[in-house]
Amino acid sequence: MTTLRDYKTESPQYFFYKEQHATQTYEYVMNKLAKYSDSNVTTMKMSRALELMDLFVDPSDPDATNENSIHAYQTAERMRKAHPDNRELQVTGLIHDLGKVLFSFGEPSIAVVGDTYAVGCEFPKSIVYYDTMALNPDTTHEVYSTPNGIYEPGCGIENLILSFGHDEYLYRVLHNNKNHKLSKRYQNMIRFHSFYPWHTGKDYLHLMRPEDGALMQDILEFNTYDLYSKEDIEFVLTDDIKLYYANLLDEFFPDLMRW
Repeated sequence: MTTLRDYKTESPQYFFYKEQHATQTYEYVMNKLAKYSDSNVTTMKMSRALELMDLFVDPSDPDATNENSIHAYQTAERMRKAHPDNRELQVTGLIHDLGKVLFSFGEPSIAVVGDTYAVGCEFPKSIVYYDTMALNPDTTHEVYSTPNGIYEPGCGIENLILSFGHDEYLYRVLHNNKNHKLSKRYQNMIRFHSFYPWHTGKDYLHLMRPEDGALMQDILEFNTYDLYSKEDIEFVLTDDIKLYYANLLDEFFPDLMRW
């Protein structure tokens, strides 16, 4: 029986989410999206973003004890073992958290990590530490507090505006750069992998399109490698593993990218 994602009250994660939930309103998210809309903060290769993960440990995650670079390799290696011929899935596993480079731009952790949720509509009870959502001003907004909010039923998951963090940020980096080989399907896995109230809590279903069912299944499978890789406590990052993924990054992301 797994003990992953065991969020305890009065823990460091509780106080992290308490601050995040009080802060990430619709207006806050829209301001962050505007700030990073053009991916014009810096340029670097994807391999450099991976190196920066040596400096970051996720404060929102009760299962995170290593720097994020280790988690990246663990996830990719689980995917390689299960799907040895799917190199695109493997490289997605490797880079899925690299949007956390936001920390190096001076962003606070509440705008970098944590489970995501939709803004502009009612907050579902499946959000982790839901009680702290009462601190969010949008809970009393005339429109944002309603089940549909600013959205139309069946509008599609890709049209929701999610709380800002590394998922949406990296997705937009990938969208704004055309010099890579990662397809939209795998970009969407990155974009929605922390959207637990939807893919695990089964909320927001009234906003889905029929084709969103396939997206949900992709992300649920993705998370079997992402989440449970944290159980690989005996994982050893060897030179052979590093070389394999260095070549994979060169294949899919050969050039400098705008961030």
